[in-house]
Amino acid sequence: MNRTSTTQPPVVTERPGFSPAVLVAATLARTTIAGIALVEGDVLNLHEVRGMPHGREELLPLCRQTVEADDLVVFAQPRRSAGRSVHFYAGVPVRGDDREPVGVLFVAAQKVQHLDHDAVEALQALGCQVERELGAEQAARAVEMRGRVMSVAQRTSDLAEVLQSCLDEVCVHAGWPIGHVCVPTGTGELVSAKLWHGPDDGRSGRLREIIEDTTVPPGIGICGEVAATLRPKWMGDLGLSELGVGSGFAFPVHSEDGVVAVLEFYDPGVRRPGPRVLDLVTELGREVGQAVARMSEHAELVHDQKKLRETVHRLRTIIGTAHDAFIALDEDGRVTEWNAAAERMFGWPRTAILGRLLADTVVPERFRADHVTGIARLKATGEGSVLGQQIELAALRRDGAEFPIELYVWQPESSGPYRFNAFVKDISERKEAERALRDAYAREQEVVEELRGLDRIKTDFVANVSHELRTPLTSISGYLELLVDGVAGELTDDQREMTSIIQRNTGRLLRLVEDILTVGKIDSGQFQPSVEPTELGAAVEAVVESVEPAAIRKGITLVRQVGPDPILVLADPNQLDRALLNVLSNAVKFTRAAGSVVVRVRQVGAEARITVADTGIGIAQDELPRLFSRFFRSSLAIEHEIQGTGLGLAIVKHIVERHGGDISVASRPGEGTMVTIVLPAGLSAESPQP
Repeated sequence: MNRTSTTQPPVVTERPGFSPAVLVAATLARTTIAGIALVEGDVLNLHEVRGMPHGREELLPLCRQTVEADDLVVFAQPRRSAGRSVHFYAGVPVRGDDREPVGVLFVAAQKVQHLDHDAVEALQALGCQVERELGAEQAARAVEMRGRVMSVAQRTSDLAEVLQSCLDEVCVHAGWPIGHVCVPTGTGELVSAKLWHGPDDGRSGRLREIIEDTTVPPGIGICGEVAATLRPKWMGDLGLSELGVGSGFAFPVHSEDGVVAVLEFYDPGVRRPGPRVLDLVTELGREVGQAVARMSEHAELVHDQKKLRETVHRLRTIIGTAHDAFIALDEDGRVTEWNAAAERMFGWPRTAILGRLLADTVVPERFRADHVTGIARLKATGEGSVLGQQIELAALRRDGAEFPIELYVWQPESSGPYRFNAFVKDISERKEAERALRDAYAREQEVVEELRGLDRIKTDFVANVSHELRTPLTSISGYLELLVDGVAGELTDDQREMTSIIQRNTGRLLRLVEDILTVGKIDSGQFQPSVEPTELGAAVEAVVESVEPAAIRKGITLVRQVGPDPILVLADPNQLDRALLNVLSNAVKFTRAAGSVVVRVRQVGAEARITVADTGIGIAQDELPRLFSRFFRSSLAIEHEIQGTGLGLAIVKHIVERHGGDISVASRPGEGTMVTIVLPAGLSAESPQP
């Protein structure tokens, strides 16, 4: 919007003459001079003076005193006063609608006279008569002003122009020097519409800057209250004297839909709108609001009609260029619309098929009776088996070839004559692809079954081989122990070193065989926990004692942090021992000499937590997700030539999860690794599920 106006609206009604009142006043007071002075804007002017063709300027200060006193003023001064031609003056204030003085009815003489009580009362009565005449004049001007505003509202669709016209007219009519328009936002707040009446300089310019940068919440301030109550409001002191503003006044422009705008007015002094002005702006705000609402309704209707035409055009374009065939039928099943895709799909040109029965053209002969029966049933009962359904059917091309289609039918209107719209898709390629997919799936199932058989053979072979290996390895291990113990004679140092190497590698082979057998049991579903109440601290202590010799050999500090209170879990003791031994052995194995391994056992709520933290070589971050995969070995383990099968942690994860627990690993290369095992604590926990 952003407009400013200082233009004075045209005044059509001329001020009525007050000659009869002036003449009667002079007659009653027996004076030669009488007249009326009126405040116009902020200036007091002599409007009509009788009996004094020259020197009228002497009367203005006396009239001004009367206005300021707002009461009867009588002035009498002897002729000896030099430089004066008026030596007697009596004036009564003429008040406006707000009971503030707007003029003076006065009598004067060039000599001192006496004004008796009856003459004073008569003069005051004449003043009231002038007030009534001014009120009638103001009412006539108000009618003309309303007419001009409504004329603008009727001839334009520009809301800013209507509001600016209303603002200018009220400012001039009511005498407010500064006017402004604010409008509501979508949240109900009020913001400046940047429509102004009055000067844009000095303190007024600063006032504009502040108001245009201010958002008024609903119900706050003079504008917010007006918007909330839909009634005019006046404030005698706005507290804006530094901006040249004393009093303020606002009224709403509104309709049944709510506030359209709030018009606010400012005056440097204390100006109060009278009852006539309040009635005027109340009615004007309602009439302008209704006119704006009609304007909005018309604009909305025009907009909706335009959007409807655009939508229809867009839909026709979409349907005409759609990849799928679009067909429209009347209540008898005759074709009323046929797009380009339908022409390509069925081979019928649009001009050749419009008006023909669909049953006689694209419906295969074996389905035509059902098609006709379905339309008849829909017309008779309103029920249709295909409406709103996506179904697959067979269709007929113009050359007589059948092909599969996917059909979706809907009724565009729920009342009136039956009309049917349908989208049709040629699904020949999809059906062919589905057949190929079914054939491929069948072949794949055959291959899968074949692979399963091979996998069973492999599993059985590995299990058999492992069993066969475990027996001789166990025998070898036993005899090695006898040799080391000196049963066959004392060994030399070289022999002890060789038997030690043989023992280590035999142990590795036994562990590998055991891991392979365990994996086989897991795959076959035979690896199940047999749970019983188990004290976790004791289980951890036993495992620590098992790995302590290896830690001592490497100079690794092994720290236990097991509390004195027992922590009970439902677990298979053998499987739990195996899982803990694997994790702790890994910590010792991957920790350099003189490092440390800390084992901590604690209960947190309903969970038992075992953490094993080492200062070893660590694991790369991108390898952590694969750590529990079978046969996975980290790049750092390979780089440092640390032996292992890559099956241990996979078995540990399986054991922990079979006990209803969880295992996680945090690690940084070169800094160490922390493994955390969480198990349900207490005997009230549910037994782990197989």
